[in-house]
Amino acid sequence: MSSELTTVISGSYRKHLRALYDLKQRLESAGIRVLSPVGSGAINVGEEFVLLDADPIHDPRTLQDSIFAKIRISSFLTVCNIDGYIGSAALLEIGYAIANGLQILTVVPVKDPNIAPYARTIGDVFGSRISQ
Repeated sequence: MSSELTTVISGSYRKHLRALYDLKQRLESAGIRVLSPVGSGAINVGEEFVLLDADPIHDPRTLQDSIFAKIRISSFLTVCNIDGYIGSAALLEIGYAIANGLQILTVVPVKDPNIAPYARTIGDVFGSRISQ
């Protein structure tokens, strides 16, 4: 079994895609393998469901199912909750990760009392080398 740390980054692709990719770069620089997001940008900027340039398919359910599969094999889920914002897709992924026993690491502390007991900040776990 590999000791490599892996993660999926959840967050608003529509509102914070650049921040997600910046966080991905910091995680990878710290030796953590990021399974998602893929590629380097969106191909349909401004659309409700954002497609990434490296998405192999464009069906929303199939893409979401692939994220769930990546979460299942991750060491933890990372949430890019800029200004505390957690969108509906990220909330779905947080619930899925919690149900699968994964630790949730966030950019800023979570205020929601239902999620907060399951989450710690990236800085609390990895220090300033990854947090903003």
